[in-house]
Formats: sequence, structure tokens, C-alpha cells
Amino acid sequence: MYSARRNIPAVTLLFIMSSLSGTVAFPQAVKFIRRAADPLPLANMLVGRAPCRRDSGSAVTAPHAAIAASSDLGSPCNTPPVKVPSVNPCNASSPAQIGCHAPRDLVQEDLAAMGKPGQKILRARDRVLEILQTENACSAWFREKDANPADTFRTLSFAVDRKGEEFVLESRNPGDMNIFRSPYVAWVFQADGSYATITINLKGAFFSPMARVVEVQKEGGPWSLLGVRVLGVGPYAGDSMHAQILALLHEFGHLVDLLPTDEGDQDGKSVQNTSEVLRFCRTEVEYKARRGALSAAR
Repeated sequence: MYSARRNIPAVTLLFIMSSLSGTVAFPQAVKFIRRAADPLPLANMLVGRAPCRRDSGSAVTAPHAAIAASSDLGSPCNTPPVKVPSVNPCNASSPAQIGCHAPRDLVQEDLAAMGKPGQKILRARDRVLEILQTENACSAWFREKDANPADTFRTLSFAVDRKGEEFVLESRNPGDMNIFRSPYVAWVFQADGSYATITINLKGAFFSPMARVVEVQKEGGPWSLLGVRVLGVGPYAGDSMHAQILALLHEFGHLVDLLPTDEGDQDGKSVQNTSEVLRFCRTEVEYKARRGALSAAR
């Protein structure tokens, strides 16, 4: 996983041994999702003049007059009409009313249309929203940068990179140490905030438990297949609910600028950022992942 600044091209991530993620993904177009809005409030209604008395003493009734109390009969006919603000019964802050529809979650609808990958993202998204909208150490940490982290996270859209790298690249450094570069998990633009897009690699640890390993020759030449290698996000196996929740929280940390950019994974920065997320969110990640697994088994 990594974040990129908008004015710097994404570069290759290098991970030593069993690092979390690794390669570059080409950014896809950021897709903006409209806010789900309540029905438009009715226009303020103009109430006609109540029955009035002209100077001659004869009472006349204005067209479309509202029913008035008897005390209004003595009011002069030049009194301006009363403007009464209307009440929208379908306002989100009001209790549910018959005939009102709940606001549409357009991100949810979009993910539902993505097939199996979208369903996995949707389940992890729901767990993350549960974490962020309740009182716990994880949500309190995110509130250091965003007063309403759940509201911000709800606006985010998701893209699946179906052409991302699928191999773990193995090479040797001058000290004969094996270096493994795994397919990247997900990426965002640093500090992109509300309505940003999280791009997730279809071949990375969010969706896949393992990947094939190829040896990269220093002198170039064809790659050699060396078997398979297990993928993961932090301490969690790839394609698990734990890994998926942690991956989304990691990327959200970049979007609200809570985590420093780890583009290029200099000095293992991406792994350090994942450890920082776990420091505040591990309890909630594991609790919500277990709950999600139980729900899926029913």
C-alpha cells in the first residue's frame, strides 16, 4: 500500500523479505460521487390575508385566505401576507415518515455492480464505517485529523486495477540478501480528502492469498518462475477480512493526512505506517473481522 503526491509520478515500491506490498499502479481517473441528498424542500408557502375590515367597516375576504381566528377580523387590509416556512417530512434529521425514502448510498450501489470484487470491498467498507462511527481508540485517532471520519469515509469511491502486477519479484542485492517485491495492495493520492478514490490491485493481497514468484536477473534476460509466495497485509493473510479492513484504514490514513506519504517505500515506510494503524486500530480490526466472518457464515 502506498500514497502518491499528485505532482510526483508513482514509483516502484521495494519491500525487503515479506513486506506488505510493492509495485507501482498507474492511477486511474478519480471518480467523484455525488452526495446522497434529501428530497428538495418545498418552497415557502405564502398564506393569504385573513378576513379584514376596510375603512368602510365592511369585512371582505381575500382570495385563498387562510382560516383565521375571530380576533383577526379587526386587522387592517393592508397587512402584508404571512410567510410560513414549510417542513420537509423527509428530512434526514427527522424520524422516518411513511412515504419517505432513505438517502441513496451511491458508492454502495456502484460496488454492488462490480461483481465479486465489489462485494469484498463493500463488506470491508461496512466494517470500517462501523469502526469510524463508534467511540473507540481507532476512531479517536482519526478524529485527530477529521472531526467526522465516518462521514468522510462514506464519500470515498473505489476502483479495481485489473491490470496491476501479479508476480512477486525476487532479486538479490550486493550483499546476497534476497529482496521480494510484492504486488501493491492499494494506493491513493496523499491528503486527497473527501470524494477521493481508493484504487485496489486485483492481484494484490486485498483479493489474493498468494502470488507466483519470479526471479529478476541483474543482467536482464528472461524471468524464472520460482513457485508461489504467501501475500499479506501486516500480520494478516491476503484475501482475509482482517487484511481488507486494515488495508482500507491504511489508505484512509493517507487521505486525511494522518499517515505520512510512503511512496517508494523508502526505509520501509509503508510497513511502519501499517504498524501505526495497528497500534490504534488492531482491537477494532480483529473484532469487526470476526463479526464479519460470522455474518458471512450464516
